[in-house]
Amino acid sequence: MRAGVCDDSMELSQKIAEIVKNSFENIGVSCEVEAFSDGSELLKNHALKPYDVLFLDIDMPGLSGFDIARRLRFEGSDCIIVFVTSHSELVYDSFDFQPFNFIRKSSGLPLEKSIPKIVEKLSARLMQSKTVTVVDRDSGKVTLRVGDIIYIESSGHYLIYNAAGGEKIISRGIISEREEFFGEYGFARVHKGFLVNLSHVVRMNIQKREVELTGGVRVPIGKSLKNRAEEKYTLYLRRKS
Repeated sequence: MRAGVCDDSMELSQKIAEIVKNSFENIGVSCEVEAFSDGSELLKNHALKPYDVLFLDIDMPGLSGFDIARRLRFEGSDCIIVFVTSHSELVYDSFDFQPFNFIRKSSGLPLEKSIPKIVEKLSARLMQSKTVTVVDRDSGKVTLRVGDIIYIESSGHYLIYNAAGGEKIISRGIISEREEFFGEYGFARVHKGFLVNLSHVVRMNIQKREVELTGGVRVPIGKSLKNRAEEKYTLYLRRKS
């Protein structure tokens, strides 16, 4: 992950950057974080090597947080933005920039407490936005956005990637070998033959041993995996909220 922090106080910018880095590392995500006190410098660095997420002070001399966000959105950037502000009244003015969240400097909740909460939510969102490349048996290499993969099904020596829009990619592989890899992206193995994307789970019925997914698809939950599946889904919901 790459994160950029910009506040007109370099001391505060560096403090936020350190907390962001530690917060990601505490949940097992490696993150490169850079601190700035000037919005122009941040944009220059973003143009050279884009950030996945930006923490922007709204009220800054020169380029404000809104100015930076406006330019990024105009350029078509889907970089995740978290606004940092002491002015609660500005929060509603920010909705045009589709911010992920807000950090209020004067909320009474110290940054060491508020930032980790946001980072936990961010981690799931960021991982879902990543792409993976699989080799389709007919058409060759295919790049899929992780968030578009609803579930992966094992079929003999092949894996069927069931994606949004009814797309199916059939690739040679063994589900046990992909379980750990996709586990980092928010997937859970609910059956010996199924890995599901937890962000696509509509309902998990442990009693009936069944998972309902986006689009009305239902897959079984294996008896030996039901406890672990329930634990992973509960943790996912806790982080999401």
